[in-house]
Amino acid sequence: MLSPHPAKAAVERWWLLYTPIWGAVAGAVMLSGWAEAWKDVECMFFGVVLAAGALVPLVRPHESERGLPFLSRTSTKLCLSVVLFAFGLNYAQTPFFFDVLHMRYGFDVTWTIDRNPVFLYLVTIAYFATYAALAGVAFRFLAKKAPGRTWAWMPWTIAPIAIAFAETALNANPWLQSLFCYDDLVFVLWFGTLVYAFSFVVALPMWMAIDERDVALPIRFVFVYVSAALFADWLFLELVRHHVAPLVTTVVDHAPGLREFAGCLVPPS
Repeated sequence: MLSPHPAKAAVERWWLLYTPIWGAVAGAVMLSGWAEAWKDVECMFFGVVLAAGALVPLVRPHESERGLPFLSRTSTKLCLSVVLFAFGLNYAQTPFFFDVLHMRYGFDVTWTIDRNPVFLYLVTIAYFATYAALAGVAFRFLAKKAPGRTWAWMPWTIAPIAIAFAETALNANPWLQSLFCYDDLVFVLWFGTLVYAFSFVVALPMWMAIDERDVALPIRFVFVYVSAALFADWLFLELVRHHVAPLVTTVVDHAPGLREFAGCLVPPS
């Protein structure tokens, strides 16, 4: 179920149509072996291309918004929310994935921020555009189907958990072990999914607040929502890291993460 707001529905429709395109491109790059040979420049170009496709609504707004100022358009607010949230999670959450979930990257790059390749900041814009669209569609469907107040929690939790599990399961596969893997996949599929899903739980109110019906959200509130969601997610990760994770796994502070071949990561041939 797309948004009842025509401009928002147009953005969601494009993001859903773009999903198999960026998915096919990313799959070809990862599975072909190109990503193993690429260095910083090639990887950054790849990231720019994937991000650009997700941001097409910025330059091709719905016909109902073509007369509006750029900052007042629904497409601008939605794209901004995705870009800011993707960048924020990359910066704040990736170290947690290295240290607690024992994730490893094999990309041969040097342009990094706290062990995380910079080009992945751009790649995840495409990911999060898809997640924003899917989360909105699922929320509306579940909100319509949820029987009364007893099940009111369903729209806010089912979609985030499903999205988090799907990304974990699809990316952590044996064909990508030279580029991306987890030391303990079973652990990540349950514990990692629950932790990662929280980021979408706090992002969903933001995406649903953006021009869902006839009331336009001022663009300054996009920054407020993103900041609040990122802070809530950071606080949650800190609580998990220090008080929950030590009970179920070994927390390795400042784990290298990138090109650390001591665990599941397969050295390039």
